[in-house]
Amino acid sequence: MKSCRIGFVFYFILTLVLSFQFFSFIIGSNTIVYMDVSGWGFYIMSCITHAASLALVPLLAYIFMMFCRLRYIAVGLFVVGATCLSTIVHVDMLVYDIYRFHINGIMLSMFFGKGGGEIFNFSTSLYYQMGIVVLCILLAYSFVWLLLNRYSSLLRVKLKYLMLGLLFCTFYAHGYHIYADFNNQVSVQKSRRLLPYYFPTSAGGLLMDCGFVPSIQSQELNFENGKSEINYPLHDIQSVKVDTLKNIVFIMIDSWNPRAFTKECMPNIYEYARSNQWYRNHWGCSNGTRSSVFGLFFGISSYYWDFFESNHISPLFIEQLLANNYQCNIYPSAQIYDPPFARVIFNKLDNVRVETEGKTSMARDMKITDDFISSLDTLANSNKPFFSFLFYDLPHSFELPKEKLYKFQPSWDYADYSKLSNYVDATPFWNLYRNTCYQVDSIIGRVLTSLEENQLKENTVVVITGDHGQEFNENKKNYWGHNGNFSQSQIGVPLICHFPDKQPAIFMHRTTHYDIVPTIMKNYLGVLNVADDFSMGHLLENTVSRYWHIVGSELNYAFITDKGDIIEKKADGSLEITDSILNPLVDYEIDPIGMKESLDKLNAFLK
Repeated sequence: MKSCRIGFVFYFILTLVLSFQFFSFIIGSNTIVYMDVSGWGFYIMSCITHAASLALVPLLAYIFMMFCRLRYIAVGLFVVGATCLSTIVHVDMLVYDIYRFHINGIMLSMFFGKGGGEIFNFSTSLYYQMGIVVLCILLAYSFVWLLLNRYSSLLRVKLKYLMLGLLFCTFYAHGYHIYADFNNQVSVQKSRRLLPYYFPTSAGGLLMDCGFVPSIQSQELNFENGKSEINYPLHDIQSVKVDTLKNIVFIMIDSWNPRAFTKECMPNIYEYARSNQWYRNHWGCSNGTRSSVFGLFFGISSYYWDFFESNHISPLFIEQLLANNYQCNIYPSAQIYDPPFARVIFNKLDNVRVETEGKTSMARDMKITDDFISSLDTLANSNKPFFSFLFYDLPHSFELPKEKLYKFQPSWDYADYSKLSNYVDATPFWNLYRNTCYQVDSIIGRVLTSLEENQLKENTVVVITGDHGQEFNENKKNYWGHNGNFSQSQIGVPLICHFPDKQPAIFMHRTTHYDIVPTIMKNYLGVLNVADDFSMGHLLENTVSRYWHIVGSELNYAFITDKGDIIEKKADGSLEITDSILNPLVDYEIDPIGMKESLDKLNAFLK
């Protein structure tokens, strides 16, 4: 009983120490300017909650060893474990202050791998200083344990009240985050990012299913002070007046597998590609819609999503359109409340359309097409250029009435995921998908025909692409769909562009979603800046190597090398390296210089 009481009191002391360490992450950071009363409450509770969860690891090891009657080993593990936790948090704080990301597998591989000394060149005195810090932490925790053991008779702490206090902090932190995240509370969004690998609960989808609607309006906070953490663009945008501005139309197909882009399956877009600019080695910037659409419009990785959302930073592309007096219209088939594109990407636009009527994906896809076509007569006779974004959902939904399943057989009637395995014949499932692609091609064909009929072909830029791929076990690793890996099966998408002043051509060099906005801004909106000022991409026609292409989000991102090798940082911070078809590369040697350049590129827009 005495040992258990001492162990639990030591656990609470460790939790308190770690809480103070976590709280220190906010001291001196730009996040302070965003904090309000409720934000401070959330952050303090989150520091305690996160500290308590981490401190459970040495506590459980202690309890297990005591149960095995290994008292001295139990005490040693607890004290050493506490020392390791405090040391890791201290080092992580130093790393975050410099690089704005937490310790992860990529950084550890760079530090301990071959050539790491070329990147991290620390003096001997720094190692001695760190050793002294670790020794002091170890001695401090050892002294605390000795005091608790020596004066255990004086311990009259009601442990149940301490436990209830920790439970309250946990429920408050996670419960309030559900509310704050749904309503875009900046103080919470920014402060949560300070804590390493802290994942508070979100329930946006559930709240929307229950009928709640998130607020799109910005909070009345002073964002200008906080923008000091963001350096986007690197230099102010410089532009010249364009005599005749082109209309711009983005057509995006959710979950577009390039293997389905054939003359047989998608004849309208296929013929359009043959008579325009066809980029046949194109890569998206993530394996999910949220990150992919962000990367397309901003020209940079959605690693920056939280930074930009909390600072209410709009895509420079959208701002340039508005500066040139474009009429902007968004036509989403699926709703854009969640992911919150309305407030993150289109926050500068008035009366953004966030949802479309229709009981099925096909009905909604046809509705946005009808609405766009019906607007063309007015747009064509207007003195203003227009930008339209049409986002189709049919291939993502696998939802077709039976009478529309005739083209490719045998075909499933619906996506029966319970039948999928690494050994199943994918043909019926693949044919179901191809049938949806055939139907969406027919719908988009109407858009392309209408542009020509309204005599808009020669003064309209058209971009047709997908947000991400859709895998059908191409890698033979039992992956189906998307959001599962960063192979080309989930990242690669078709890209077809109609640039009125360009001749038809097929391009085989690697291009990415990050290239699209810089190309249009440079060639059609009069922007003089180099692409690096506001993008991670290049001009589409530039054949320079897209070395170590960055994909993914803030928590889970990867670098794809020229050879297709995937160097992935998992959400838990671990590192996984595979070849292009997801075979593990056990003895892979990371190029430390290339990795450092890529990390610098990833963090280029942070101060």
